[in-house]
Amino acid sequence: MTRTSSRRDPGGQAGTSPGREVPDRVVRTVCSPNCSGTCGINAFVKDDRIIKIEPAAFPEPGFERICIKGIAMAMQRIHHPDRLTHPLLRTGERGAGQWRKISWEEAFAYLADRLDGIRREHGARANAWMTMSGNYGFKATTAPERIANCLGGTTFTHGGMMGDLSCAMGYLPTLGVGSTANDLADLPKASHVFIFGRNPADTDHSEMRFLFDAMEAGVRLTVIDPRFSRTAAKADSWVAPRPGTDAALVLGMISHIIERKLLDTGFILAHTNAPFLVNVASGALVRGGELGWRDPAGYVVWQDGPRPAGEAGTPLLRGEFELQAADGGVRICRPAFEFMLVAWSAYSVEQAAQICELEPAQIRALADDYAGAERPWLWAGAGPQRYHHGHLAHRAYVTLGALCGNIGKPYAGVNCLDGAHMRLSFNPPREWTNPGGKSGHSQPGVHMQEIIRTGEPWPIRSLWLSSYGFATQSPNFRRFVADSLPQLDLFVVTEQMMTPAAQYADIVLPCVSYYEEELDLVAGGEHWYLQLRQRAISPVGESRNDYEIFKGVCEAMGEGDDWQMSNEEVCRFVLEHHVDPAINGIDWDTLRRELVAEVRLPRPYVPLGDLHFPTPSGRIELYTEGLREHGEAVAIFREPLEGNRSELASRYPLTLLSHKHVHSAHSTHMMLPWIREMVPEPLLDIHPEDAAARGLADGDWAQVCNDRGAFELRVSVTPGIKRGTVSVPQGFWQGSFRKGHHAELGHIVTNAVQEAVIETNYPVWDIAVQVSRA
Repeated sequence: MTRTSSRRDPGGQAGTSPGREVPDRVVRTVCSPNCSGTCGINAFVKDDRIIKIEPAAFPEPGFERICIKGIAMAMQRIHHPDRLTHPLLRTGERGAGQWRKISWEEAFAYLADRLDGIRREHGARANAWMTMSGNYGFKATTAPERIANCLGGTTFTHGGMMGDLSCAMGYLPTLGVGSTANDLADLPKASHVFIFGRNPADTDHSEMRFLFDAMEAGVRLTVIDPRFSRTAAKADSWVAPRPGTDAALVLGMISHIIERKLLDTGFILAHTNAPFLVNVASGALVRGGELGWRDPAGYVVWQDGPRPAGEAGTPLLRGEFELQAADGGVRICRPAFEFMLVAWSAYSVEQAAQICELEPAQIRALADDYAGAERPWLWAGAGPQRYHHGHLAHRAYVTLGALCGNIGKPYAGVNCLDGAHMRLSFNPPREWTNPGGKSGHSQPGVHMQEIIRTGEPWPIRSLWLSSYGFATQSPNFRRFVADSLPQLDLFVVTEQMMTPAAQYADIVLPCVSYYEEELDLVAGGEHWYLQLRQRAISPVGESRNDYEIFKGVCEAMGEGDDWQMSNEEVCRFVLEHHVDPAINGIDWDTLRRELVAEVRLPRPYVPLGDLHFPTPSGRIELYTEGLREHGEAVAIFREPLEGNRSELASRYPLTLLSHKHVHSAHSTHMMLPWIREMVPEPLLDIHPEDAAARGLADGDWAQVCNDRGAFELRVSVTPGIKRGTVSVPQGFWQGSFRKGHHAELGHIVTNAVQEAVIETNYPVWDIAVQVSRA
């Protein structure tokens, strides 16, 4: 099949092999769970069933791909025996598994009555919606916020609950943006790739393809990860720090770089606020108004005396100076860089090595490699942010990149998250989410259980979940069932299968799969293409998409005026009203015909390449004035909340990770037969010395526990994990373990700094445990 014919709807023009079924048609569509790959798919359909799938082409090579997860999804989940095909209404106690099939008309009438009753008795905001990332389609991602706004309800945000917000909270105070990533296709043009806590060989096949291209081109690869991941197995070098200590490791690298005078001083002076003067007494940045200057908000540097920051050629980074203030007083000031040096004096190479449980030579070699690379591509993953202070790791990465002049630099950069998905769904047009200016309320999803349980800051009496494997992906579902669920008068779950969370719902609504969706806009996290998902097969049973479900409910409530657009009209409307010109400039008719379109950005894409930063100063703010009250004006390190040096370590000396793997995106694929053939059961990775100390041999049953819960599974004894660390594969449903589930051991503790920036991030890996024979 040619690239052109496979990019468009092939219309059944594909050839077939002798003895195989001949498809009725071949449809280009999109597979879009939260692996973030959003693979273009050619679905081969016969008698309204998918008989096989193949990768669809893109306008440029390198993005055609497919994986076992996607194949199993298309071939085994769509028509799975446990697939939900009709709305189900609970008839017994919650969790008892007693249901009655009802029609959509009955479902809509039931929901309209309950939602309206709650609204009249407790106020509109007592009805709440929360979605996650099980479907990267635009409608699935944004429609819950739309209905909450239409009905004056509450939207629970999902970023912190995903455990993915620490990256943004490290980037935002420093760069003014929540994340950046250079164009993945340019990875082979880097000179050295440094991966911190990312495992694309298992979790991001499209990324790994470009990484292999880079390695074939001679690019060196260094992986920093407590686990010897499949990506680490391909690396030139592997560094395994103690979990949760990446910030200390990077600050140790910075100390070595400063000592060796390897800084890019010109970049620091021109593009960071390191030379800005800081009042020693208050910690505040000095402004021109204090000196009686014409620009009262302007920043001050020292070059043969105080000067406006934008006018000085080579201001000083070191020293202490007296400023004569306009009020007649004297201000003792130092450049912000001096405050950085004081803070970072606690992280010499030797001190950082002790914190990270590494050899000092490892940190020195890592620092020399990074500072000496012409085009170092620092690639930060989700792993390091999944600790209580995970934002500090990402702040340290950005600081390192800035000190070496690698921000806004082609084929280098400090890369975490980006791609067209960030443009499409993270900032949707308000005309869509807030039709007619209607507005609801918002609360951090990370505090959802506490808000429901306490009724503060306002009571929540109904909760509607969609695209969310709540029981396996959130901490301590048992506590939700025991403490929060009884406070709800209505619990609704939209799902394809009867998940552990859906078992406790009052009503379960069947939703379509990716292949049954009539039309939706889909954009991924690793490429710069917007794709149009189109229907390959008819909806199974009476399944509907999220937009159609919410439309039915609002119409039943007599409030359906805002839901009269067709699926095609929604897609066209979003493109025409989107606030991001990269999306807004895409022509609907062209997308409808071609099915894939490049977002309108310069290529190669280099974020912040103009070196103009959306911060208060317009520079990289290595000194963040607004965080000084929290003790984090500059990048520092804080111990994990439940690390092996915490007070809990005497009882729970091991750190529990829950690693992603190649077989499932979160819990989406984990119960499919082909997947379970390859991973029939979860196994706990444990270091040989930790296993021996507990009398455990490979294959033995073990209990993993802390004060919050316990679970049992077999162990896999391996040197491929840091001593003091254990790890369980993520995504297995309740019932896959002999007892319990690893999510029961999780917890959320409010982080004041993260709340000041956005919201607390779920510290998925900041969990202390003990392991013993079971």
